[in-house]
Amino acid sequence: MKYYLHLFLLLFASSLFGQQVPQFSMYSLNPYSFNPAYAGLESTLVATGVYRQQWSGLTGAPVTQHINAHLPFYAISSGVGIRLENDVIGAHNTSQVSLSYDYHLDINRNTLLSFGFSAGYLQYVLDGTKLRAPEGTYDDPDFSHNDLVIPEGKERVGAPVFETGIFLLSKKYEIGVSLQPVFAAKLGSNAIGFAIKPIPHGIVYGAYNIDLVENLALKPSFLVKSDLVQTQAEISLLAKWKDNIFAGSSFRGFGNTSKDAFIIIAGLKLNDKTTLAYSFDVPLSPLSSVNRGSHELLLRYSLNKPIGVGKLPPIIYNPRFF
Repeated sequence: MKYYLHLFLLLFASSLFGQQVPQFSMYSLNPYSFNPAYAGLESTLVATGVYRQQWSGLTGAPVTQHINAHLPFYAISSGVGIRLENDVIGAHNTSQVSLSYDYHLDINRNTLLSFGFSAGYLQYVLDGTKLRAPEGTYDDPDFSHNDLVIPEGKERVGAPVFETGIFLLSKKYEIGVSLQPVFAAKLGSNAIGFAIKPIPHGIVYGAYNIDLVENLALKPSFLVKSDLVQTQAEISLLAKWKDNIFAGSSFRGFGNTSKDAFIIIAGLKLNDKTTLAYSFDVPLSPLSSVNRGSHELLLRYSLNKPIGVGKLPPIIYNPRFF
């Protein structure tokens, strides 16, 4: 049964997950992960790491590791950043590294508009040794799928990656739109012509900051992802107490075919610069009967002081005014 499940995950991932951006439940804590135009908008050095285990208990379920860092360059009204990501789904493994640059335009004293793009490289690996076919022979020492399409070893292919985005940031609200490719695998007979095909995905993000009472603030947000064939939407609400402890929830999917999960989120500041957060996805999709939910852990570091502005000159008092 496990062998057939691996094959099912291969086909399922090729038609769905192979064409979807990696899923993160705590997206509002890490906008740079899906929009290169966010780099440097926090006016300090920010580094974020995320580990996500999706559909715990299901063989071949997605596991994602993500690391990024970004900072501003005030001298040229810009920001730069780097993002590294590794996404494993059954026999599929996608690794990517990207560098980004964005230009910041002051709309008014409290609002910034950023235009950004990123460029990088992606490697896709399909491990045929993790797959099983109904007609295959897998008794040691024989290993054969007896199939003209499924590879018996590892197939690798790489491609350049380009992304772009726009982000509007103010004290009260955040709005971002980005476009990024997602690569789907293409296999031919005997794996001849193995390649990956880029499929453009659009991402729209929005958030609003509400100060309710002293020490208590709310942040509702939404995220919509679409390739113009399938669309997935998510809404979230976070409550923060004294800017140190926060908790909230999200709901992902709003139709009979897209209903995915209810998410519980909690986090706290470990110190002035470091934040730790955790989320748990309660599954609502048809796969809920075969998995125990999804876990996501986020660690965020912020230098919490302006950088790149240079050192102020020393004060020299004129004795005439003593």
